[in-house]
Amino acid sequence: MAMKDDKSALIRLERIRIWERNKPDDDASNDLVAGADDKIFRVDRADLHECSGLVADREELAALRHK
Repeated sequence: MAMKDDKSALIRLERIRIWERNKPDDDASNDLVAGADDKIFRVDRADLHECSGLVADREELAALRHK
């Protein structure tokens, strides 16, 4: 759900998977199941350049750099 200012969103989750880059697949991820008090998160918009370190695909990274 986007907020009125389009600079943040509310996200409702039952479960989230967190992984670490540069680790073998078996060791890289953890699943977190939401409890009663941590199912809704506010996520603020970030600048695209701040996210470029998360992109592994070269074409997608090039597209981000041109925006």
